[in-house]
Amino acid sequence: MDNPEIVSTQNLYEGSFLFCRGFKLVGKKRDGSKITLSFAGKNVREEALKFYNGGKVEAKAYSDAYRTLKDYVFER
Repeated sequence: MDNPEIVSTQNLYEGSFLFCRGFKLVGKKRDGSKITLSFAGKNVREEALKFYNGGKVEAKAYSDAYRTLKDYVFER
């Protein structure tokens, strides 16, 4: 079995894009006031670049993913 690639980001919008694209959220790391989210899956690095190069997702799914991740980031 191949190990999945992992991408980490502090950008909640990029994280929402990846979450919306179906990548698995595998971690949250807090360093002071900064939060880093990690996502895993095949071709996740390639998909992360699509966020910055015009990648498209459904608006409602993106909004839902953003709210889900925001709640996850700010949970205690």
